[in-house]
Amino acid sequence: MTDFIARDLEHGSHPFIVMVEGMDFSGKTTLAQNIRSELEHKNYRVKLLHDPKGSLHAILIWETILTIKKQGGNPATEFFLFLAARNELIHQEALTGEVDVVIFDRFIFSTVAYQLAGNPEVWALFLKIHRTFSGLMPDVCIYCDIDFDTFDRRSKHRMKKDLFDYMDKNQFKATQTAYEQLLSLKWCPCIRMRDIQYDLAQVVEKIVGLLET
Repeated sequence: MTDFIARDLEHGSHPFIVMVEGMDFSGKTTLAQNIRSELEHKNYRVKLLHDPKGSLHAILIWETILTIKKQGGNPATEFFLFLAARNELIHQEALTGEVDVVIFDRFIFSTVAYQLAGNPEVWALFLKIHRTFSGLMPDVCIYCDIDFDTFDRRSKHRMKKDLFDYMDKNQFKATQTAYEQLLSLKWCPCIRMRDIQYDLAQVVEKIVGLLET
């Protein structure tokens, strides 16, 4: 499978890609915002994008995804819509303007873990499709871990929810297992966090080390 993440673009011809991944309520967004602030303090030009809703067209596709999911649409349709939303986000936002680092608050691992958790035989095909359209693969994954009880407790305090926030323990475990399997394949370097307890300076130091390699 590692053959599918070989880059189509020459090193330095695109931004350094950081993806912050993990289950809902695991601290991804807070961590991504903190990393952006620290990198900007070090004079890097940084974009923080929220996948899959970080561009105008991606938002329109997201609304379609929610409608189809509510109506019991086919999972394959949902998957391809997520792929389309990400493609719009990449070409409308990630690859525009002068930027050194793009941080994705969720990226390709989320599609695999949420939409393809039970179909590992097609994971490599998904990455090949993604790369073919975007030419963009992650340079590092920061994975935020969380247990189900914490997830459940935090989800009850979110006022505005969508259908992806409602997850029982079996769904949670299946998605989390898919994430663990992805990380074990070592498609890119990974930094693991546990329930937003981390040394931010150390995380940023590791990112900068990879960025400057």
